[in-house]
Amino acid sequence: MNNRRNLLSIIALLFIVSGAAGLIYQIVWFKYLSLFLGSTTYAQTMVLASFMGGLAIGAALWGKRADVSKNPLSLYAWLELGIGVYCLAYPWLLDIVKSVFISIVVGAGWESDSGATLFLKLVVSLLTLLPPTILMGGTLPVLVRFLSHRIEDAGKNVAILYFLNSFGAVGGSILGGFFFVSMVGLQATIFSAVAVNILVGVVALILSRKQLPEVEEVPEAAESTSQTFSDKQVRIAVMVAGFSGFTAMVYEVAWVRLLMPLLGSTTYSFTLMLVAFISGITVGSWVVSAVISRIKNLFGFLAYCQIGVVLSLLLALPLYGRLPYYLWKIGSLLARTEGAYPFFLTAEFLLCFAVMVVPTIFLGMSLPVASRIASQRIEVLGAAVGNIFSVNTVGTVLGSLTAGLVLIPAVGIRHTIELAVALNLALGVVILRAETDFSARLKKVLTAVPVVLFLVYIVSASGWNQNVMLMSIFRKLAYSVQPPNTYTEFESEASVINVLYHKEGASSTVAIAQAKGSPTLSLYINGKVDATNDADLATQVLLGQYPMMYHRDVKDALVIGLGSGVTVGSMLTHPVNSIDCVEISPEVVQASTFFNDVNNRPLEDKRMRLAIDDALAFLQLTQKSYDVIVSEPSNTWVSGVGNLFTREFFQQCKTRLKDGGFLVQWFHLYEISDETFRVVLRTLRETFPHVMMWQGLDQDMILLASVEPLQIDYALVKEKFNIPAVRNDLRRIAIPDPMTLFSLQVLSEKSLERYVGAGVVNTEDLPLLEYWSPRDLFLQRNVEQLAQLDERINFSKSTLVLQTVADSVGLPDSVMMNIGKLHLAVRRGNPVLGYSMLRRYYENNPRDITALQLLVGAADRFNRDEEALRYVQKIAEMKPKDPVALSAYAWRKYLSARRVASSLESFDFSKERKVLEQCIELAADTVDDFQLKLAEMFFRAQEYEEAIPHYIRAIKIRETHRPRSDMRDDQLRLRLAQSYRHLGNNQRALQFGVQATLLNPRNEAARELVYQIWKTMENEAN
Repeated sequence: MNNRRNLLSIIALLFIVSGAAGLIYQIVWFKYLSLFLGSTTYAQTMVLASFMGGLAIGAALWGKRADVSKNPLSLYAWLELGIGVYCLAYPWLLDIVKSVFISIVVGAGWESDSGATLFLKLVVSLLTLLPPTILMGGTLPVLVRFLSHRIEDAGKNVAILYFLNSFGAVGGSILGGFFFVSMVGLQATIFSAVAVNILVGVVALILSRKQLPEVEEVPEAAESTSQTFSDKQVRIAVMVAGFSGFTAMVYEVAWVRLLMPLLGSTTYSFTLMLVAFISGITVGSWVVSAVISRIKNLFGFLAYCQIGVVLSLLLALPLYGRLPYYLWKIGSLLARTEGAYPFFLTAEFLLCFAVMVVPTIFLGMSLPVASRIASQRIEVLGAAVGNIFSVNTVGTVLGSLTAGLVLIPAVGIRHTIELAVALNLALGVVILRAETDFSARLKKVLTAVPVVLFLVYIVSASGWNQNVMLMSIFRKLAYSVQPPNTYTEFESEASVINVLYHKEGASSTVAIAQAKGSPTLSLYINGKVDATNDADLATQVLLGQYPMMYHRDVKDALVIGLGSGVTVGSMLTHPVNSIDCVEISPEVVQASTFFNDVNNRPLEDKRMRLAIDDALAFLQLTQKSYDVIVSEPSNTWVSGVGNLFTREFFQQCKTRLKDGGFLVQWFHLYEISDETFRVVLRTLRETFPHVMMWQGLDQDMILLASVEPLQIDYALVKEKFNIPAVRNDLRRIAIPDPMTLFSLQVLSEKSLERYVGAGVVNTEDLPLLEYWSPRDLFLQRNVEQLAQLDERINFSKSTLVLQTVADSVGLPDSVMMNIGKLHLAVRRGNPVLGYSMLRRYYENNPRDITALQLLVGAADRFNRDEEALRYVQKIAEMKPKDPVALSAYAWRKYLSARRVASSLESFDFSKERKVLEQCIELAADTVDDFQLKLAEMFFRAQEYEEAIPHYIRAIKIRETHRPRSDMRDDQLRLRLAQSYRHLGNNQRALQFGVQATLLNPRNEAARELVYQIWKTMENEAN
């Protein structure tokens, strides 16, 4: 008996590590195939269908073979060895298939997004994935046949093996998704799994050659009662297995789409969601393995499983809309440190697990029970188990296809889940109708309760708040933004968003929204803002204008990523022949029309051709050559985006560029570390040795990369500025002349080379960015060292284009003014350069008030208070009847004096007071700002009795005139309350304190003051 237990323990261990290897293969295969089939929903769906389809075929095929095998354990060993041998050759085999695939598409002249190409991608998926997955699919039914000597043991053995394999899959997901690929690369990862399969196969083969211990006969009295099932019940069990697989995948796809906007679309998030899903299945199979031999009515238990899925989801669905808030509350408890990152991932996993665990436990129990019901005779046990698992796997394939390609695009995520719940409910009802052991009363109760609850839910449930899903919770967590105290406050914050467009597509959820009262439109993709018509406009325009301005003659161009359409629209302001644009999401194309007022309507231009495809797949299949390629993908922490920053991608771009052409690459300096940015630059320079760095916005870099040295022709750029459409396009982002455009160059080639240094690069085999970037996001890292090398503010001899041109033609006053204005604008350029240019301009134009006003803001920015005061004084002298200029001077002069005043000397601000009183007269006492400045002078001098009338007058002015001061109404009333409190008038202080709290319940200072006043008055009353 002990020998047999030892044997079973060894087999259990083998099946666990085999399950881990299977999940590692799945992760690696999906990554490999996405590198040339693409990451579109259709391509990914075909890969998944091929993978699951192979498992289904294998389960049915090898299950039958196990029944006639003299040694099922030997058959299992050869299956494992076959998997290992095939996967050992997989990388080289894939290279051959890839070469043939590209040759066929190119030779036939098919477009990359054509139906014929899509069909060929399916053929490739089938050819490369069916052989190993057919072998994988047979392992469980073969082992079931080996371990089961009586039909009564079949159910428990299926449950145990299902549990062991699922448990191994959890481990494989964690190892593959978090460690192996990021540490050793795809090829080494797959070879590690190969070693596991071969080891499992060898051990199993050795065991199969030995004389195996006989199973101990169980006395008849001790045998569990054998249950028999009618043909109808068997058919229903098979149907349940299929539809359970279907609904399980519908739930998984819907959950992933639901959680993506909350967790961020990182590779870690996807892994955590997969682990959470498989963990629930694992728990369910473990539970049923422990109790299946004691269940008196297995067919009735199958009904309980379906009803359990229904009830658990009906209870959970109303809470799904609150998930963003719960995640924010949990995540905000963690510090942003390296050591806290694993805990943050654990918190994300627990959230996913909480969402999925109960329904998946019931789903995990259903399949082993259905397998036992369908297994009627020991002689055909392998075939029965194989068929039931095959049907279940076919259900998962259909569920994935239906959810991703049909249901979510048609009815949305929420209704997709509800339809799956309805299907599980229907399955429960069908089982109950065929159940013979339950009483009629019990059947009615079990049917009525879930049906009534489902109907109540459908009638009473409110829709999910779309605004809440657009709160970018993962970014709030990254920047340590504290959550509101209550969910009501959270909803109130979300209510300021006005959603203009919202589409849950096959691959992503896309929305157009704007804050109420704001003109800024934002394009959201899976909860992340990827474009706006305001803050991001400069980067989007310059991505298109840089290459068109600097290349001598662009005939054909390629843009990767449509986004808002601004970049393509800017490029179309030039006399280009054609622009191809590759966009992976059709919903983004629809959403881009909301930006028609800023994007020059590129979709209506006949010179533009749009391809709905993955950029990698497009580049490998197109035979067209381009003068310029512009790549503007999303942030690198988004899963899959790292593929567009690999050595292989840049090499592919190089093959598609004409002689003298160059690549334009966007990258961000926020949410990324210096080392990660260096990896990007290092990888780019391996293929394109000549790289210049230019700015879009202060945190947006635009890299111009070329095989040959880049030469910027001033005369050519000046000529292109004479094209009216080009000139207007650049003027709207404050660039009216060539030299102002040149001022946005940050580093020349040599300086960039010094910054990059030596080190690792990002490759398809070792995708570092995909794993480093999410950690950078969590740790709030930003590129910091680059600023020290910015050539525009260094004293060493500069080779920047601006310096070269200025040395040649000079730097006119108008250009200095333009550069100053641009670089001092919010989030634009380098403020130091802007300040220096403005000061030089002002030296030549001391009567220019615009320059003085800009210099005031610049001096404040650099904490040069005395300098700012001098500028403000000059403005006041030049505009003696302008109350705004006078009040600005008086207030600054007061603050300057107050800052160094002490109680040991008298503080005289009578001059400043008179200036403000003059401003009040000039404005006919219709401007609250002047009264408030005067009130603040008295308040800060602790002359509260003098301050009060001016605060009250400001309130009166606001009743009839638009506020000119940035002091909020609640702050104004808090000042009044504080003033009365200092004067001992608690009644009036309480009155204004309460008003402040009513205007802004989150004003902690006001709430504390009201409490203190109330306590004082209570003590006085006692």
